[in-house]
Amino acid sequence: MHSRWRKSLKFALIGCGKTGHSYATIINNHPKTDLAAVVDTNPEAARAFGSSFGCKSYASVDEYLASNKLAECAVLCAYPSDNSEIACKLMQRGVHVLCEQPFALDSASAEKMIDVSRAFGVRLMMGCKFRYVPDIIHARGLIQAGILGHVLEFKCDFRDIVDMRNRWNVQSQLSGGGVLVERGGNAVDIVRLLFGPIQSIHAEESQRIQSEDVEDTVRLELRTVSGIMGTIHMSWTLKSAGDDYFCIYGTQGNLCIGWKKSMYRPNGAVDWINFGEGFSTMKALTLQISNFTNAVSEGEILEIDSADEIESVRVIETAYQSLRTGQSLDLLPASTAHSSPSEERKFSVVSSKKVSCPA
Repeated sequence: MHSRWRKSLKFALIGCGKTGHSYATIINNHPKTDLAAVVDTNPEAARAFGSSFGCKSYASVDEYLASNKLAECAVLCAYPSDNSEIACKLMQRGVHVLCEQPFALDSASAEKMIDVSRAFGVRLMMGCKFRYVPDIIHARGLIQAGILGHVLEFKCDFRDIVDMRNRWNVQSQLSGGGVLVERGGNAVDIVRLLFGPIQSIHAEESQRIQSEDVEDTVRLELRTVSGIMGTIHMSWTLKSAGDDYFCIYGTQGNLCIGWKKSMYRPNGAVDWINFGEGFSTMKALTLQISNFTNAVSEGEILEIDSADEIESVRVIETAYQSLRTGQSLDLLPASTAHSSPSEERKFSVVSSKKVSCPA
């Protein structure tokens, strides 16, 4: 059947917060998806979402499952402490799941999620919006083409002032941690996408300002298996001094990926060469939903696989161990049980230009 005549995939949204609203808007406007249900433990939030997007609302996942009116897919934006349990419940009912980061709070939970997805024959995908940012994909191409020479160092800067004092993010029983668990997964995923596996990690935190219970300013020192060194800065209390969130330093030039624009400059050149269009959450999430939807309905290859998901969790898990011990730690080789065959990524950013992105 021609794709134009295929029915839209129905989605349920679990979690009606800020990120959930972005997903709801995208799903509601995407030509291949319909928002069928929203779930939130705050009944008023769920009803407001349901009214706004014209769909059913539920006050718990169990209530939604008991309705027996399940959508084919679900986007999970719940409390991180609940991700694994909710994802497994959904998948055991045959629902394909896109789980926002943090994917899981420990490796054992992540492995269980992947095992359940395989046992029940459903798709499971970790949210990885930066993999769908054209500037990052362009930067990866420049690195692979040797434009920067031999890359030796990088710096990632995810520092921005956000008042978390009255949010669930500082309640460790819900969040699983502070800024490290909230921002670390995306930062680590960029590093792994551009430079490959991470070999060692050392984590330090600054004075806790917003909460005594969780960290709000953290620095990670990393070394990749290929020998590249780098630093990741994360904070809810400090603000970055510039507009670039990822800088790469090579023997033949430097490259900066920014929120508003990106650029590179070969050694000896006077001017920077601009490329890309900066970062847009809505555009990145739209492309991610397109990739997930196409994977479910047409068998398209996902931009992230189970090995990536496990490693994202393992690196952050090891970073917390480093925080506790004050030591630089090596990442032990991961189990090969969850590795998938090497597949060529399709890079949906290139092939999804026909999908309109909400402003």
